[in-house]
Amino acid sequence: MGNPVTVNGVTLTLKQFFKFDINIPAANKPKGPLVNISDSEGANSTPYTVTVLAYLPNNPLNKVTNTSGLQLQGNEIYLNYYGINSVEMLNKDGNFETKQGREFHVEFNCTEQVTQFDLYYIQFTYEVQQGQPSADVVWVRDEDEDPETDRGTVTTPSTPPPTI
Repeated sequence: MGNPVTVNGVTLTLKQFFKFDINIPAANKPKGPLVNISDSEGANSTPYTVTVLAYLPNNPLNKVTNTSGLQLQGNEIYLNYYGINSVEMLNKDGNFETKQGREFHVEFNCTEQVTQFDLYYIQFTYEVQQGQPSADVVWVRDEDEDPETDRGTVTTPSTPPPTI
């Protein structure tokens, strides 16, 4: 679907981007995007597929500043990559631990107060270039450049329990 873009040693390719629900009241919007990754990072150069359900304002959007990543909708919505950064996660024991995660932002710029959102399906792959470090998790934020309500979600691939 999209042309590959390489940013900070990672090549991003857009697979799908579409709106599939509209006019969702702000009260029904979750606190961040919902994210899934296909597999954990390994030593090979296999592209990893990331699927994001992002709630974006249904208001008119303005041009975003950072256009280094994947163009999703005109100059109004971009998927940008910010490298590997630390993120605190709540583990299964109820304690916080620090992980190193690839940080992605679904960026837009909305200067108006938002009362309704549209739900977008975003699927992209990323491929780590040779010599780049691996990461433990993927971190995706929906990032309004008019920074009033930025939210994020951290995800890691799960290992299914052994069969008995």
